[in-house]
Amino acid sequence: MINISQSFLKEFAEYKSGNTCGLQVKAKYIDGIKFPSSDAMEYGNAFEYFATGSIPRDGHIPEIEKVYVGTKRESNSAQYQKIIESAELFKNIIKHYEIEIIDTGRVATQDGMTGIMDIVAKWDDRICIIDTKYSGLIDDKWSDYGWNLDMLPERHNLLLQPVQYKILLSKELGCDPEDIDFYFFVFSSKTVMDVKLIKVNVDELTIANHLTTVEWVKSELQKPIDKVFKAKPELKRCFECPIKDNCNFKIEVPHIDEIAC
Repeated sequence: MINISQSFLKEFAEYKSGNTCGLQVKAKYIDGIKFPSSDAMEYGNAFEYFATGSIPRDGHIPEIEKVYVGTKRESNSAQYQKIIESAELFKNIIKHYEIEIIDTGRVATQDGMTGIMDIVAKWDDRICIIDTKYSGLIDDKWSDYGWNLDMLPERHNLLLQPVQYKILLSKELGCDPEDIDFYFFVFSSKTVMDVKLIKVNVDELTIANHLTTVEWVKSELQKPIDKVFKAKPELKRCFECPIKDNCNFKIEVPHIDEIAC
């Protein structure tokens, strides 16, 4: 049995919907195999490090990417200059709103659930969780990871996090989830001055439904592993898969799909 993180819940739901491979989910969350980070993930790690000092989970220290190295024109790359400026803006926001940071990178594990909270803070005499995002999709309406405010209530994959984290911290502190606030601080990776501070309110029914889902996932994980996590090979998915070299289910030509007309 593993402690269930919000990221595992997202990927398990994607797997159950047929949108990802069960063997990838198993490798990542059961076997502990580290998958390569994308550029976007590395930018996010760097932003969080320069903003809060939090070191990425794998322990590496983000370094500023340089261009024209060894010449008189040596300077920060355009993207990393934006990251540095966004990190400074984050610090100014913290100062402006008189937010008292209590903890960063806090790991909370309760009742078979777990989570790593970017920031636990005190704001207007209330305990809050702040999760920082560094995204190129700050106004995107259509992506599952877009932060357009009109569409955000429908982004259930993004809103799992505030629900689970409020539950976890409330259990740790011995209070009700409603006594803890949750904020996303979303910084654009394209434009430094494009930022959204989003407070997420979570009602009792959403919390109850989340706990019911967690219990269902726990019951699924009690079954034999090979019955829970099955291969779902697709050509593109297999081609990009980090564990394909040792996979007996990978495909190298596309399946034939059939439709009726």
